[in-house]
Amino acid sequence: MGIGKSNKTLRRELIFYMLTLGVSLTMVAALYLLLHIIALNAGFVYPANHYEREAENLRPSLEKVEQVTDNMIPEMMSYAIFDKELNVKAKGTLSDKSLQTVQSMLTNEPYTNHIRQTGYMVVERPDEIGVIEYPLRAEFRSPFLRQHLPNYELTSIALLVILLIATAFAVTTHFANRMKKQFKKLHSITKQIQEQNLDFTPESSKIKEFDEIIDSLLEMKQSLQHSLNTQWHMEKAKGEQIGALAHDLKIPVTVIKGNAELLSLSGQQEEQSAYTHYILNAVHKIEQYISQLIHLSHTDGSLPLTLRKTDLAPFVEMLLADASAYKGSKNVKIVCQKNELTAAEIDQHLLHRALLNIVTNAIDYTPEQGSIFIEAACTPTTFHFTVTDTGKGFSAEALKRATELFFMEEKSRHTNNHYGIGLTFASNVAKLHNGSLSIENAASGGGSVHVAIPITAKNGNEGMKME
Repeated sequence: MGIGKSNKTLRRELIFYMLTLGVSLTMVAALYLLLHIIALNAGFVYPANHYEREAENLRPSLEKVEQVTDNMIPEMMSYAIFDKELNVKAKGTLSDKSLQTVQSMLTNEPYTNHIRQTGYMVVERPDEIGVIEYPLRAEFRSPFLRQHLPNYELTSIALLVILLIATAFAVTTHFANRMKKQFKKLHSITKQIQEQNLDFTPESSKIKEFDEIIDSLLEMKQSLQHSLNTQWHMEKAKGEQIGALAHDLKIPVTVIKGNAELLSLSGQQEEQSAYTHYILNAVHKIEQYISQLIHLSHTDGSLPLTLRKTDLAPFVEMLLADASAYKGSKNVKIVCQKNELTAAEIDQHLLHRALLNIVTNAIDYTPEQGSIFIEAACTPTTFHFTVTDTGKGFSAEALKRATELFFMEEKSRHTNNHYGIGLTFASNVAKLHNGSLSIENAASGGGSVHVAIPITAKNGNEGMKME
């Protein structure tokens, strides 16, 4: 088996990513350098030595002119005039800080002609010394750009950093999206398996490690598919066996019941009549269990539902009447609270049997002088039916397994009349109605069973019939 092998590996993809990133960053740096050269050649930017050359060209005129004035000094340059004793004769356009720097520079010969990115040119005049200050860095030619942007070098470096970051982000995002596509394929496969939708053909990932994971998931899918098919056949066989056994049991039970009824009609002593009554009661219970088994064998999702719009108020009243008849002389109080009962689309026969099973179980598990509280209510979308008893409640195991077929609680809720069928049947009927059944222990200590059934039938329920 296999999805198909690929020569690509994660290591190869990572190396390719690093090479692509390196080449991309190099190309951006080269492009930046090319644009810088074009800007210099086109005169858009002055080179770093531009103002130094301008100052040298200006030197002859400054040495001969009678008096240096502001309009003789080009933009981006500053000047100051000192006497031979280095006293300031004319500050010119030099700042106070620069003036101190120049005075300190003039006290030492030979003069320093540059400090950091600032150059200085000393002009010897007949009775005085002139100093011109100028920048030693590339600058925008346009005064507007010089005014509104930092100097050219800072601006270009910031632009380079932004381009490098953007390039790294774009390349990384591209490769991340490629990896994301591969992970999406894995997620799609796991989601299909999780939802037990096993009839699908996955795509190849084109990366060796991902293909290996997909192969493992496909093996898991096949194993799960085989397991589910086996389980389905076992459940189907079990249901058929239960149904067949239940039908076979009806024959001897009918014979026993018929003969017991004939005995009850004959002249009997009081003790014999009591024995006959016990036999008939036991047969009646066996018939109930057989009927539940027959219904249970068909409630696997294929049982047709005959849904009718049913008024829930009389439906609940009928349920209470049957529950009262079931408890007979047992000293158990049944209290029912009905809230805003409307009409719902239900299978009246199946839901009646399911809810009655819950109530009769509660009767069986409630001791003498106990109480059973029933709450029947409707919301705009759901019919809620809750039964709470004052028995011993569910054990921790029963809270997990009470709806399993033939599960019997040996400790807290075991009686001779319980064979682990009622809640299973009720749960299956609730699911057929697209509803749910849940169990818990009430605050009072007894068990509580809650059934929720949609008031309006949902489309797509298998075997559903509407009338």
